[in-house]
Amino acid sequence: MRKYKKAGRMAAILASIMVIDSFVGPISPYIDTYAYTNKSATVNASTLNVRSGPGTSYSIVTKLTNGAAVTVVNEKNGSDGALWYEIRFNNSNGQTVSGYVTKSYLKFAAVYTSSADFESRLSEQGFPESYKVRLRALHAQYPNWVFTAQKTNIDWNTAVKEESLVGKTLVHTNSMSSWKSTETGAYDWNNSTWVGFDGSSWVTASEDIVKYYMDPRNFLDETNVFQFLTHTYDSNKHTMEGLNTMVKGTFLSGGTVNTDISQSGGTTSQESGTSTDSGNSSGPGANIGPGGKTETQGSSSGNVSQESPHASITPNHAAVLMDYGPGASLTGPSASAPSTGTTTGSGAYTNMIMNAATQSGVNPYVLAAMIIQEQGSAGTGKSISGTESGYAGYYNFFNIEAYQSGNMTAVQRGLWWASQAGNYERPWNSPEKSILGGALYYGNNYVKVGQDTFYLKKFNVQGANLYKHQYMTNVQGAASEAAVYSKAYNNDMKQTGLEFKIPVYNNMPENPCSQPTGDGNPNNKLSGLSVDGFVMTPSFDRDTKEYNLIVDSGVTSIKVNASALYSASNVSGTGTIALQNGNNDIKVSVTAQNGNVREYILHVVRQANGPTYNSGSSTPSNPGSTGGNSSSGSSSSSGSNSSSGSNSSSGSRGPGVSNPSSETSAGTPGGSNITIVPEGSSNISVQASAGAPQGPGSPAQTQAQTQAETQPAQTQSTSANTASKGSGDVNGDGKINSLDVLKLQRYLLGLEHLSDAGKAAADLNGDGKVNSQDLLLLQKKVLGM
Repeated sequence: MRKYKKAGRMAAILASIMVIDSFVGPISPYIDTYAYTNKSATVNASTLNVRSGPGTSYSIVTKLTNGAAVTVVNEKNGSDGALWYEIRFNNSNGQTVSGYVTKSYLKFAAVYTSSADFESRLSEQGFPESYKVRLRALHAQYPNWVFTAQKTNIDWNTAVKEESLVGKTLVHTNSMSSWKSTETGAYDWNNSTWVGFDGSSWVTASEDIVKYYMDPRNFLDETNVFQFLTHTYDSNKHTMEGLNTMVKGTFLSGGTVNTDISQSGGTTSQESGTSTDSGNSSGPGANIGPGGKTETQGSSSGNVSQESPHASITPNHAAVLMDYGPGASLTGPSASAPSTGTTTGSGAYTNMIMNAATQSGVNPYVLAAMIIQEQGSAGTGKSISGTESGYAGYYNFFNIEAYQSGNMTAVQRGLWWASQAGNYERPWNSPEKSILGGALYYGNNYVKVGQDTFYLKKFNVQGANLYKHQYMTNVQGAASEAAVYSKAYNNDMKQTGLEFKIPVYNNMPENPCSQPTGDGNPNNKLSGLSVDGFVMTPSFDRDTKEYNLIVDSGVTSIKVNASALYSASNVSGTGTIALQNGNNDIKVSVTAQNGNVREYILHVVRQANGPTYNSGSSTPSNPGSTGGNSSSGSSSSSGSNSSSGSNSSSGSRGPGVSNPSSETSAGTPGGSNITIVPEGSSNISVQASAGAPQGPGSPAQTQAQTQAETQPAQTQSTSANTASKGSGDVNGDGKINSLDVLKLQRYLLGLEHLSDAGKAAADLNGDGKVNSQDLLLLQKKVLGM
């Protein structure tokens, strides 16, 4: 009986689980979540797609590059049976992004066992806590590695801004838009395109992607950390065996030199991860191989489609100044540079590189990584083909002094320099001389002056020549070379005491800078902004975000028009807008393809005697007018406009302008009809409106009108001249109000003149000119802003 009772309880429990399962889904994934929550990992692929679900049929959310830090929160089996991890990470805007990646392209850190000695060394070096997390993981895997903090004593934000200057750091034009700068000179807002440097394939890098690649904390994993390994040659550590391991599968592994490399066949080299769910060439770092080239997937020709920025580079944009390559010189290395005149006579690339290392003092693994970076793993760079038109028989393996100049391409300029007689084994009329001479050049001009890591070669944050004398402009250069460099070290070699020099900046952010992931055109500017029947101030400019407009109190709505500079951008906030009494802020927003929003604000004030809608002109009518402008610029004693285009009392007054039937004369309700005539005229007329207790049209104003009509013009002029300079009393009536604003508006529109006294009063900013800036200041003064 007891057995049946137990069986009944078990059945009840199982039934309960099934009921719960039917409501909340399978139990096992939630158990897995606990197993993987907050488990840190890094991307172990050159470019990795992050998808919206567990399988390649799901859309791509974004892309991550090698070494990117993520947190695994769950795992699921895809439709293909493969295991996928659900990951979370923060993008460059600090937003949390979720998605799925295949299991094989994430790497989990080794378990770290606390070591008092190691912790003490980290503290003595002065590493911030944000560095220690990754360094501990590396120590757990390679306990003999030594980490030295290179204290730059440079402010982090200052360094980033310097390296983000237009033309200084570049990305491939196929990169995500968030990787590309929109600074002046880097982006053409008129055409919504980026300005090319060293040809059209490379454009200025955005500050966000510069932050990512400059932040050493993003590259403290077993592959990318090699950009911090020193470049000095050590015969006990750097062997032919290691070099052969490193160059395996590249053109440098060949036993003989092929002097017609550009014609050779072979398949395009693929980075780790690019043969699986790595995406296409449109994403960040998309198929950018060790040489920084854009590699065509599936190509059988072996030719890379684009070349990376070379060792020396100059802009094709005349307004931008850039630093040149090695030695920061247009004329080559200094006269004191060594020249040995020694060659090996060997035909093997690895023998040439080892010989160059011995003579230059530069690590041979570094030399090989640099050559692959510049010429591609297939060796298809034109600088080493030996067949370039006009420079046949000359070679430039390191692309030294290769920058666009006049009618010469970067390749031609580099080969021209290589063909000249001089030091560093020039002319470089053989691969052997080019490799040896380039090694001597690099050793003398970089390694020996402290730029002795791939990081410092790209980002010079040491010595007296800060942010200058940088070998390449490709923002990914140091990371790409490090990925190749690391291949030279097998597991046994990695167990030795390798020393890494890692920069530390002042005032760094608490967490590592995230990789930007946004895409789409960034153009979020307007090409036009206007209000039907009214004139805004200042005049429209796409870079000016705030405008002002005064309308009469009888104007209850206005129609706002706006058009985007880029047709694919979205504009909101336009159309007929109802106005409240007093101040109104109308916001017009432009949303770019990449999601960035630019907001334009129109400050509209409703007040008595302001301009009213004018259907026949792009400028506002006079205060109190019915919409028609006087054709002669003067008025009769009644104050009505003499133009045949003026509206009668029953005529339309434009959008939202009331026209009560009790009003028997043309005029603004509660206001007056004022026509401003040329300065110096005694024919000034003010038509009082019924029911106006104060202001223009009041008994006091009517009396002032009578005095004005009988007062000599000379007396009026004297009165006007009493206005003080920059006071804003443009019409000289002793008051500063909307009448002064309107008078200044009309002057700027060429509709009337100002006396010298009026101009002096209108010069509110005191710069000796009367323009829209003064009008804006006057409007703000009248509005109490």
